Amino acid sequence: MSSKPATPHIAEGFPGQRMVVLPKPLVARALSNELPIGLAPSDIGFFPRAKWHYFERPAGSPELILILCVQGKGWARFHRREYAVTPGQLLVIAPGLPHAYGADLHQPWSIYWCHAAGPLAVKFAENLLGGMPGPVLEVSDYPRLLTLYTEILDELEHGYGSDHLVPSSMALSHLLGLVWKFRRVRTDERIDSTLRVRRIAEQLCQLPEQSVSVGGLAAMANLSVSHFCALFKRVTGFAPIDYLLHMRVRRACQLLDTTDHPVKRIAGEMGFSDPLYFSRVFRKVHGLSPKAYRDITKG
Repeated sequence: MSSKPATPHIAEGFPGQRMVVLPKPLVARALSNELPIGLAPSDIGFFPRAKWHYFERPAGSPELILILCVQGKGWARFHRREYAVTPGQLLVIAPGLPHAYGADLHQPWSIYWCHAAGPLAVKFAENLLGGMPGPVLEVSDYPRLLTLYTEILDELEHGYGSDHLVPSSMALSHLLGLVWKFRRVRTDERIDSTLRVRRIAEQLCQLPEQSVSVGGLAAMANLSVSHFCALFKRVTGFAPIDYLLHMRVRRACQLLDTTDHPVKRIAGEMGFSDPLYFSRVFRKVHGLSPKAYRDITKG
């Protein structure tokens, strides 16, 4: 078991803390179609070196809870199973799930935390935790999440009106999107595999014209072809060759917009030896031919 008080004690406050708790009726009105949002921050804060921090909810919370650890240690308990929480990890607590969490006695955590209310809370929890081995997610670029937590806090500390609640809710959606992108499973082997696949996807994005094969890409990732394809689709949403074709079309669009090169030349530069095949691929992605795309007034 983690180090925690035998008798839970919640401090009155933590030096340097920040916290905003929105009135529940205000949040309910905002979510009842008054504003174009489906998820809103109802409570948010920053607790530095939160010694004795402890919370228990036997019936769970109606909101989705997101706790980002940036320093020290903490723990979370669900159905008698306990999880450690360390810097760079995000604790995701689904609505309605009984839980308890708190700071380590010897190295109390510093955390950014947020409660997200709304009809999409359950769906976001399911999506974030789907396929994960537990509620504690490794996040590969957590400083970007920290920036968004701070942005939401800054906004709501200045007021609760729609001119503050809408941008803070949009920032919350951005935060959840980055969690989805940066989340990683906790075993070193799978983290390493995901990072290798992500790097290959970035390489294809930067150099889409290069000639590659799925077998060659899998070898670069040191994975079997089947494992590589499954992991690549989970990371990017596309099969490897489909992703490469989309990146080639994206680069072709840039050339169509910024040069007067003939379509045939652009097709060749993007690795298509057959201009007709290039046109078919382009039409499949954009729903129109390269020439028709070029003729559209943009901006």
